[in-house]
Amino acid sequence: KACYKLGEVYLKLNQGRDAFEFFSRAATINPDNLEAQLKTGQILLLAKKTGEAKKKAELILQKAPEDIPALILLSAAQVQEKDIDTALKTLKRAASIEPENAKIHLSMGQLYMLKKDFSNARKQYETAKKLSPTSPAPYQNLSLVYRIQGKPDQAESELKQMVRVSGNDYRNLYVLARFYENRKKWDQAEKIYIQAANSAPSEDVTPLITLGNYYTRRKAYDKAMAVMQKAVSIKKDDPNILVAIARIYLISNQLDKAGDILDKVLKKDKQHVEANFLKARMYLLKKDFDKALPLFELTARERPQSAMVHYFKGLCLLGQGQNRRAREDLLKAVELDPGLKDARLILADLFLQERNTELSGQQINAVLEQDPTNIRALMLLGNAKTLEKNMDAAEAAYKKVIAGAPGYAPGYFRLGFLYNLMKRENRALENLTKVLELDPTQMDALALAVQIYIKERKYDHACRICKKLKEKAGLNSAHLATIEYLEGKICLAKKELEKARQHFEKSIATNANILAPYVALARLYVKQNNIQGAVSQYEALLKKDPHSLVGYMGLGTIYDEQGDTQKAEANYRKALEVKPNFAPAANNLAWSLMKRGGNIDEALGFAQIAKEQMPGNPSVMDTLGWIYYHKGSYLNAIAELQDSLERNPDNAVINYHLGMAYFKNSQPDAAKEFLEKALKIDQAFEGSEKARRVLRKIGASSENRTVTGG
Repeated sequence: KACYKLGEVYLKLNQGRDAFEFFSRAATINPDNLEAQLKTGQILLLAKKTGEAKKKAELILQKAPEDIPALILLSAAQVQEKDIDTALKTLKRAASIEPENAKIHLSMGQLYMLKKDFSNARKQYETAKKLSPTSPAPYQNLSLVYRIQGKPDQAESELKQMVRVSGNDYRNLYVLARFYENRKKWDQAEKIYIQAANSAPSEDVTPLITLGNYYTRRKAYDKAMAVMQKAVSIKKDDPNILVAIARIYLISNQLDKAGDILDKVLKKDKQHVEANFLKARMYLLKKDFDKALPLFELTARERPQSAMVHYFKGLCLLGQGQNRRAREDLLKAVELDPGLKDARLILADLFLQERNTELSGQQINAVLEQDPTNIRALMLLGNAKTLEKNMDAAEAAYKKVIAGAPGYAPGYFRLGFLYNLMKRENRALENLTKVLELDPTQMDALALAVQIYIKERKYDHACRICKKLKEKAGLNSAHLATIEYLEGKICLAKKELEKARQHFEKSIATNANILAPYVALARLYVKQNNIQGAVSQYEALLKKDPHSLVGYMGLGTIYDEQGDTQKAEANYRKALEVKPNFAPAANNLAWSLMKRGGNIDEALGFAQIAKEQMPGNPSVMDTLGWIYYHKGSYLNAIAELQDSLERNPDNAVINYHLGMAYFKNSQPDAAKEFLEKALKIDQAFEGSEKARRVLRKIGASSENRTVTGG
């Protein structure tokens, strides 16, 4: 008896492990203590130890065949085993013993819901309502049935009836308020939340916290804070109120204030679950993944059934580059909450990176079933269909994006990109022009349009589109520098080398952080046999200004082109001494270290600096991806190289790198596609011989599989 009583005490304190220990002891000491056996079984069920829980229920039923709680436990175990029909039979047996037990009818209703038998579910809930007219559960479940059946008025009526029969119990008012919130009836929701707060006992701050959380979800942060301060005045230093305030600061991006409050809570209680969860989210927003992950892991142990915990943990793992582990948590998140669209869309993207269009499609379709006009899902659908070479389906998906969001520039860009792949250049240019009308800062669209015009030798058209864009308002120095660089490329194609040089130099003068013009200028100097003149020019610049990034970067790039790795790296390092996060130098130094077999971890660090500063630059993505390849992180390599190739699809080296990453990741078909494309673009790029060797290996392996299969 003492052990059983202690178990009950720990259960009330929500200390499940200790409760389980004492209930187990009580059951061991006296196997006929059926209450102890039942409690042990219920805890085992919560811990997902289905087989052990089922044995406890069966043990009780051997001694007491009509024990209703044991039958309910057995039924719940059968549900966990996904044996819904047997679980229903068990509950029908219980109902035959106690036909007026409302709980049994509620449970039967829930099982019918699992079978999507809404008619029988409703009958069971109606029976439960008659048997227990003041219990909120039957009304809530009936409301759910009506919502699923698309009958919102009847759903609302059930909840209003629940509130009436409960005498405006504030806990039931929450349910009605949340219903209005989900229906986007904001005024009614706010009114009911306020009513709940006013009708609760004065010392109970929970309704105020709930109202504050509602305002937080609505981004009404001032109202939320006012309500929380009122709660604090009632219960000073209450950890739950402080955590709610910290949540407001976190969501409104006031991270330091959030951190101060969370530290205060955790100083008193290191294990406070919600405080640790929010602290982890704070670190995630700061991109301090190493500090965030242990806190997410702690929270996941305490809340294994929380979809949001697994979702944010997955985001953290993605930030660390641990894509496989991230995928596990994101899959768990959507298992726990099938409506978690953001998690599904990230999963779809991850599967696409692996070229697994089937698994990606499952996630995309699940989102589109909930939200048929979801822009991100439709964009991913178009990308998946492009990957499958189902161009008509891809075109249809992108057109749906544009129909749903006519002002969404990326939709037109993807359609333009697709038309370019389909060799429908005129349609591609129409869409790329539309992109630049909607958003003149979309340099990827300009670069692709210029590339198409150069390929068609329509140099005047290419010049005009650049000139027209220069005149647009709202462009920053990076955009203007990119346009200058593209004008230089046009001049190169026209063999106007002096004009090209002027454009490249002006690009660097406009914004020293753009990588491409340095490389283009260095190659131009080599082509013109004017290397010494260029070196002298940069050295003179550095004498005047020893902190000149342009000087160090210019010298580094020229020495790189000449193959003088030592001098190139020395200049990149000097540039980084002047400006530690100078992306062009960080990128080139990373590449040089990797290429000569230097410290690969140092190379990765510099590549990550470059990526952080220039997240959309294809050269930077290529560098980072190729370093991941050399570290054996093939999935990370594929992700970076795919993004790089999307922005520079006709680059032979990037196609080669992506093909090699697929080859090492045991995806020979994908490897073959990109290696062949690389050689089609350029027969003699650096690495072309290795590409041919790998293609021969893939061919031989394919022949062996065919022979074996025969």
